[in-house]
Amino acid sequence: MTNLPSDEYEDYMSDGELQYEVKQPKLIENFSTTVIIANLPQVPESKVEKLTSVLKKLTGKVGTLSTATPPLMPMNGDKTHGFSFITFVSSADATKCVEAINSYQFDKSHKLSVHGYDDVCGLRDVPEKYVEKTARPYVPQADVGAWLRDPGQRDAFCIRQGHETEVHWADGLRDPVIDYDGSREKAAGIQWCKDRMEWSPKGSFMATIIKQKGVILWGGEKYEKLGRFAHADVDHVSFSPNEGYIMTVSNKPDAVDAVKIHDIKTGKMIRAFKLYPSDKFREEDEERGEINPPQFSWSYNDEYIARMGEDLITIYELPSMKLLEKKSLLADGIKEFQWSPGANTLAYWSPEKGNSPAQVNLVAIPSRKLLRSKNLFQVNSVLMSWQDEGRFLGCKVLRHTKSKKTVYNNFELFRVMEEGVPVEMLDVKDAVFNFRWEPGGSRFAMVHAENAGATRMNVSFYDMDKTVKADEAGTKKKGKKLTEGQVLPELNLVTTLVDRQCSSLFWSPAGGVIVLASLGDSSSGSLEFYDVNQTITLAMREHYRATDVNWDPSGRMVSTSVCQPLNGAYFKFQMDNGYMLWSFQGKQLFIAAYENFYQFKWRPRKVVLSKEAVKEVETNIKKYEREFDRADKERAKALYLEETKGKRLQRKTFRDRVADLRAVYKSQKQQRIAMNGGYDSDDDSNFTTTIVKMTEIIDTKETVIDEFP
Repeated sequence: MTNLPSDEYEDYMSDGELQYEVKQPKLIENFSTTVIIANLPQVPESKVEKLTSVLKKLTGKVGTLSTATPPLMPMNGDKTHGFSFITFVSSADATKCVEAINSYQFDKSHKLSVHGYDDVCGLRDVPEKYVEKTARPYVPQADVGAWLRDPGQRDAFCIRQGHETEVHWADGLRDPVIDYDGSREKAAGIQWCKDRMEWSPKGSFMATIIKQKGVILWGGEKYEKLGRFAHADVDHVSFSPNEGYIMTVSNKPDAVDAVKIHDIKTGKMIRAFKLYPSDKFREEDEERGEINPPQFSWSYNDEYIARMGEDLITIYELPSMKLLEKKSLLADGIKEFQWSPGANTLAYWSPEKGNSPAQVNLVAIPSRKLLRSKNLFQVNSVLMSWQDEGRFLGCKVLRHTKSKKTVYNNFELFRVMEEGVPVEMLDVKDAVFNFRWEPGGSRFAMVHAENAGATRMNVSFYDMDKTVKADEAGTKKKGKKLTEGQVLPELNLVTTLVDRQCSSLFWSPAGGVIVLASLGDSSSGSLEFYDVNQTITLAMREHYRATDVNWDPSGRMVSTSVCQPLNGAYFKFQMDNGYMLWSFQGKQLFIAAYENFYQFKWRPRKVVLSKEAVKEVETNIKKYEREFDRADKERAKALYLEETKGKRLQRKTFRDRVADLRAVYKSQKQQRIAMNGGYDSDDDSNFTTTIVKMTEIIDTKETVIDEFP
């Protein structure tokens, strides 16, 4: 640089001291926006750029990365240390990264460990000498089973109406009463539930969804807050059957943590997944214009959770969430799978492919042993349905003729508990609209009609077991004599109800009784209560525009409701919103109407009595009837005394006042006699009684009767 003469700048220079202000960036006194990602592959310098690019792509889906501070990956000689510093624009994104990517399976050998930078730095303050902490006082946890010990043996249900969420008790004898309505939260200015609620499978927990934040668990006698599971934009929640785990789902296809699996006891997220297992499923959904990815499904005993992939089923062990035996279950062309509700058995079906037939397969887990395979030809679709104990699997198969111009139905019925898993086939010429197994039983019902556009339906009942009647006893079958009452594994038609206004079937949890309902916008809401044991109709009722039918867990009551969408969509039948309660015999017990009504859900509870115990109760029903009648009378008396407590108190007060006045009057008797000159007005002998009889003619009427000639 050329030095210019100083005299050229004389006019620009001041005689005073030079004043200037240095503008420095704001000092960040913490590193809350930075996370440390450990357990990365140790790579040479030539691969650092590629690994950094993969890491930026992964973390960039969680939050916005800082452009001023690029990812830093320290070197240890020729290789990296195996960890990296990632900086986000905000601390919220950094926290979200820790929640979403911690324990993420980066590759086969590396599961990421993610921690906040400040949290790691906090380890520097650990004292050299261990100081034992004072134990915190024991605080007993909420008793999540307290509601089961209700002295009135009542059932509970929850409703969502307007801005209110209310849990009610109901016993079928009196109107429902509120158990809890979020009053504690209202006092704190908080709305208890703004979206949907869900009960856990055994009724121990109630989950409320906060769309922007996550899911909160409530339970115990006073509905205390028992846990919170963070998940932004959560849409769905699902409990494992034994209530050990909870799954939260967000319908965000690009999020790496759209599906989260949490441990309920510890409150920790144990693994996160993307919404779609592969691009194939996402592309199919985008073509249809909807979000319908294959969901995870729990095994009956909380040991496994699985999801369908492309030609495979991925099965994870709980609680480790490790892939079972480090490999997926191959299932070529799989369309659907379901866990058995009574065993670790998977049922799945796959369509025809080339010269290979369609198949329904039953596979035991974890052995992966093929228990049964059934080949099917000319198949359009298969709808699988398990009996609630896992004894039977019903597959409704929609088939077509060789010309593909005509379709028809048949049922493949698997006897899963029997040796070799025999399969029975039932041909149905009609179009089948609904199919339901009887809970705890061997019967099933189906709604069918001659054509798909029919308005009047037939309902047929079948039994997978046949009881030998008296007139059949003594005959031989397969070389063996039959005895009266003997149960044979043989499919038989029980009865068919013709010309019914019915679209849906709802079995009582206790079995024996079923509600045939006509639901939907175009239906009348007709309800037929039918006793399958006696083959008689108990009652014909109607709930106009009903959208839902739900039985209580005991089978004593059934609810029908008109619910509107939760997403705020316009509901043209809003004036019909509300619910009704009915007895299992079809007697209307209660009705409630609301301007906005979103949900009605009975609180589930596990059946604790064995089949033998239930049979013993049925045998000695007269004894139990007397006990229950006595208990009902005692409850009714206690309720009456409680309801009339105020009236009885008023009556007692009045009677006590009258008694006091009479005592005063009696004490003044001698004074009254003296004042009346010896006359005692209370002495009856001082009075003369005269009885006078008077006759008064009220009306007279004369009738002339002609004399006989």
